[in-house]
Amino acid sequence: MSSHVVVLDSTARRATIKTTPGKYLTDILQEACAKLGVDASQHGLKYKGKQVDLSLSFRLSGLISGAKLELVQLSRSPSIVTVALQLPESEARGVPNGRLMDKFPSTTTLWLILRKFEAGVAGNTSIRNLTARGVPVTGGNNGSGRLFYETPVIQILERMLSSFTDLQKSLAQLGFNSGNVLLRLNFRQTEDPLEVAMSKIQEYFKSSDDTVPQPQDKPAPIEQKQAVNEPIQQQRESPISTPDASAPAFAMSEQPSQNQAAPSSAPAESSESTKAGSSRSVTVFAPPSSNIPQSAQTAYNESDYIPSVDHAQAHQRRLNASSQNKRLLSDAEIAAKAAVEEEKLAAAKEVDVKIRLPDQSQIVAKFGQQDTGKSLYNFVRNCLAGSFVRERFVITTFPVGGPSGKKLRNLVPDSDQSLLIKDLGMVGRVLVNFSWDETASQTARQSRTDLLKPELRTQAKELKVEQPPDTIDTSVGTVQPTSAPSHQGGKASGRKPGSLPKWLKLPGKK
Repeated sequence: MSSHVVVLDSTARRATIKTTPGKYLTDILQEACAKLGVDASQHGLKYKGKQVDLSLSFRLSGLISGAKLELVQLSRSPSIVTVALQLPESEARGVPNGRLMDKFPSTTTLWLILRKFEAGVAGNTSIRNLTARGVPVTGGNNGSGRLFYETPVIQILERMLSSFTDLQKSLAQLGFNSGNVLLRLNFRQTEDPLEVAMSKIQEYFKSSDDTVPQPQDKPAPIEQKQAVNEPIQQQRESPISTPDASAPAFAMSEQPSQNQAAPSSAPAESSESTKAGSSRSVTVFAPPSSNIPQSAQTAYNESDYIPSVDHAQAHQRRLNASSQNKRLLSDAEIAAKAAVEEEKLAAAKEVDVKIRLPDQSQIVAKFGQQDTGKSLYNFVRNCLAGSFVRERFVITTFPVGGPSGKKLRNLVPDSDQSLLIKDLGMVGRVLVNFSWDETASQTARQSRTDLLKPELRTQAKELKVEQPPDTIDTSVGTVQPTSAPSHQGGKASGRKPGSLPKWLKLPGKK
């Protein structure tokens, strides 16, 4: 049994949309916007003044036939949606509850979400294969066969999405503009050969794949003919190459992520750690010799805390500026500002990072565009004494004030996916703090001396802080005020010292 709803826009134009109980409100929105000539990604629906949940079907939404819906414009800035990806059993090994979670803008497509989860960019997990899976199918008695594409199937509530057109839809187009959403992932074998499916993927999702960093460890390529003519058993033991070099790497579905083992976490065996200590020029500053802080040794001058007229005028200007209404930046201005920031980060060739240790000793070294958070951790670990090399520690940037005034710690991730300059925004000279992790031993957490290697401690030099010159001449006595000439011919004011001016006297007073 079919029915219809009426969609009205802000100019009272209407569009009549036929619907069925199983039709989703997102499809109703798409059809209405197509008839009214507006962008569906920038609009939503309201019923009796309340926002309609576009992720529901017409049957579950509680609407009646002939209902009038109001077409409203949404905010142009994408909102944040928390996405949980429920993995099938073949991919859920080693994942708590078989579920990956991360936050995405509401404009992110389902395909891009899968690509980011499989590349390990989202979810902080290992690399896996979710979008380029091949299933071997035998074609004769000689054991030869061919790989057929296994497409991902996503279930959202009661909706199943598996075609390339469906996977191009964003979270907002499916009705998820805020809150949480659960995506249940499964796989289904298709009738398309793997090389044909990969060419279709390049056609549909080229723009989406360009935004996802490719895995660094790809399987060794072999000839495509080998995947067709050789026996299936040999295909299972050999990785298959993609027909296009720009296509995402894929492997057999029977071994989705075992070929790509996670890097060893043993700090003593890290090759990058040895390279960091040998190739970088390191400057070491010894801990302060005095227990009194340098700031406490500065002479106190009470006149520094007396505000001047310039201070009062500057304060008044700031108050006037903060009380005026300011126009919010447009999307074009926000994009231009972000482009300027990206150009600034791209122009920075290197950054000077100063690491401050718990014993107040400091290490200074230069890092380039290709250095990541893992490079910084390996470098610091290589500078520690032998007894502390295997202890866990964290590196944080200088605390900054949050929106509520609370001090926040910006943690530098120990990951090779986070570039120090491009992703973390380190430019110029940056001070970071070294602190022991909660899982570190009690001996390491209580140690306050000899944290660095002996060869680094021997070349450490004292950090000298230059003091500004004293510009106040204390030998001169109090300056006597001079009488300023009046505006009338240079004559002095006729008011007696200590008396009130005429404009300040009350009525009736002389």
